[in-house]
Amino acid sequence: MHPEKGPDVSSKPKRSPVAAVAVLALACGLGAVTPAHAAGKPSAAAVTRTAETADGTVSCTAPSGGRAGELASDIAQALRDRRSTVSLALDDGRTGTSCVLGPHRRFDAASVVKPIILGALLWTRHGDLTPQERQLSDEMITRSDNDAASALWRELSAGPDGGASRPVKVQQFLTAAHMNATRPSPGPTFGLTRVTAPDLIRLLRVFDGKGDLLTPASRAYAMRLMAGVDGEQRWGTPAGAPAGSGVHVKNGWLQRSDGAENPADRGDWKINSMAAFTGATGSYRLVVLTENNRVTPGHPAEEGYRYGIATIEGVAVAVHRGLARPA
Repeated sequence: MHPEKGPDVSSKPKRSPVAAVAVLALACGLGAVTPAHAAGKPSAAAVTRTAETADGTVSCTAPSGGRAGELASDIAQALRDRRSTVSLALDDGRTGTSCVLGPHRRFDAASVVKPIILGALLWTRHGDLTPQERQLSDEMITRSDNDAASALWRELSAGPDGGASRPVKVQQFLTAAHMNATRPSPGPTFGLTRVTAPDLIRLLRVFDGKGDLLTPASRAYAMRLMAGVDGEQRWGTPAGAPAGSGVHVKNGWLQRSDGAENPADRGDWKINSMAAFTGATGSYRLVVLTENNRVTPGHPAEEGYRYGIATIEGVAVAVHRGLARPA
């Protein structure tokens, strides 16, 4: 099935083979970044290492300088020669490792806003969802259903004086979760919410952590839905994940042009992926956001869509391999 155009795409992309992307060379176009932990301050003993891509710096922090350096180098190598614009954030509490690339850059969320909608709903309702809200949540996350997401977005919005709806409850949840860089779409088009990779890491920490923003039952519910995403939509950050690990994923895909205001964007694809990985030794989280995945003139639109997936999966393979390597 070919993915559709539009700000809120819910078609089911086919799984992209991991073996093919493991040998890809990848690239990005971002400014330099500071060596900040994606979701908190690194320990005093942590060591930071960086590696350069064509237009930006990958910065990794870990207790071992060797691990940090190798991981930064592997990610940069994975991004060599790719045309995608990329931002990423990694947060691994098991090994005390974090990485960032372009952490302050905002991207159109597409369907990775749907876990935000779910978090806002669970927070607003204190976890006490109606049967209809549970059905809509299931359809929104596991099948990326846009009608379900729109219905919940409206529930979390308010229209002052009969005017356009504003996602008031979504914004309140973002503030409570310290996702201060995220900008909700001001109207009903939820997929145009602007997100950053570190903010989505914070959301994953709300879901799989031990904080009190959501009840334990709500966190377990969110993780269960993300673990049950349709098989054809489990591409991206899960590529190369350790065998036997729990994979809790949500992806987004969108073909959209910003027109004359952004001539670098010519209707090419925005492809995003976020996931938490759980196992006996703890959990870690990875977010990769991409845009400007180019469609060659005269070629099928799906070409840019596949290109973005390949960019993300190349990064993911490097990350999972690097985390598995002994320090």
